[in-house]
Amino acid sequence: MSEHPLIAAYRAFAPTSDALSKRAQMVFPGGDTRSSAHFAPYPLVISSGSGCRLTDVDGHQLLDFMNNFTSLVHGHAHPAVVAAIEAQAPRGSAYAAPSLEQIELAELIVERIPSVEQLRFTSSGTEGTLMAIRCARAATGRQKIMKMEGGYHGSYELAEVSLIPAPDRRGPVEAPASLAVDDSFPASVLADTVICPYNEPAHAQRLIDAHAGELAAVIVEPVLGSMGMVPATTDFLEALRQATSKHDIVLIFDEVITFRLDAGGAQRLHGVTPDLTCLGKIIGGGLPIGAVGGSRELMQLFSPERERPVMHASTFSGNALTMAAGLAAMRAYTDVEVARLNALGDRLRNGFNEAFLQAGIRAQAIGQGSLVNVLFTDGPVHSARDSLPGLAGAGHVPRLLHLTMLRHGVASASRLMYCVSTAMSELEIDRAVSAMNESLRELRPFVSTERPALLGASR
Repeated sequence: MSEHPLIAAYRAFAPTSDALSKRAQMVFPGGDTRSSAHFAPYPLVISSGSGCRLTDVDGHQLLDFMNNFTSLVHGHAHPAVVAAIEAQAPRGSAYAAPSLEQIELAELIVERIPSVEQLRFTSSGTEGTLMAIRCARAATGRQKIMKMEGGYHGSYELAEVSLIPAPDRRGPVEAPASLAVDDSFPASVLADTVICPYNEPAHAQRLIDAHAGELAAVIVEPVLGSMGMVPATTDFLEALRQATSKHDIVLIFDEVITFRLDAGGAQRLHGVTPDLTCLGKIIGGGLPIGAVGGSRELMQLFSPERERPVMHASTFSGNALTMAAGLAAMRAYTDVEVARLNALGDRLRNGFNEAFLQAGIRAQAIGQGSLVNVLFTDGPVHSARDSLPGLAGAGHVPRLLHLTMLRHGVASASRLMYCVSTAMSELEIDRAVSAMNESLRELRPFVSTERPALLGASR
């Protein structure tokens, strides 16, 4: 069977990446060292990044609306971050000791985020959420964790339970099943994880009441990142806060992504203060980082001066190079820049939605602030159950749109997640909207034959 014309057009667009992907297949399983960055027929191989632009090995320049999965809030090679790295590198990249920049970055974060009185740096957001859960278990003496259906908190089993709520296995919305995302999950992890439906305050309160005696923590993303950038409602977050406080359960906000929404995090936007907050991505200036912070009482459980502290030994946590880059990035991350980012995100969503209407395609761009995701559904989206049909139910259409947008000079995640950087202006947003219009014109004939149910959007 012949290859789809839009996939063939992508191959013609990126022949050097094609050749390099074959080399990569020899040394990496699947041809990549990172599952989330892989897509078929092969990803573009990037040679450089500057500001809001990437250059691939075939010489194409692309607007970068992926920003390493939201971590590059200032885009690539921000001058202040580059200068900080250049100044630190000759002084050494990592010490088994504190540094001044480590203290200063921590002070800046403590000053900004309402829930954080003390913190510990980690090497990744994954490590940050893992240490938050261990802290909660030590604090409460309980074992089980509640997480949201569709929530993602890193690369370990508990963090991925029920990430994808498969319709044939997920159970009723009032009591979702704990589902493994792959065959590596031990039964004990599923048994220790209580799943809560997202944006369902009444169901959440009932589930917390029912499991209160065994719950150490409730962990939630204020925007459901991996399942389509679905924002939480304030009512939902308030319900979690009230129910966890009632039963002395630790409430954890995973703000690894949502620290983009406000210089004080999504918790400042919603006016809901958790017990622990997990960070990562933008606080490292483009270098690997994570953090867990919260009340002084809880964070003191990590103190090595205690008789039996929560164990946290991590070779690259707080390393000097990342601390220098992160401090420069966070000093440039101001309330004024956040407001501008959020306005650009609104402009991108509105432009994409107008493009779908004009093309007559049932799709929508949702999200919050600088975070945007395209879903092939025109129904209301409040949870992973709502977003899943728009992500997985559209067949090859999302993949074809992603490849076509690349050919038109706009890079996003293959799941059609977009985010904005401070290196962008309205000019880049409007260019992306134009690319969407051009791509939809190419895509629409194939939608009409392959997924006709996606046609018919109207004002």
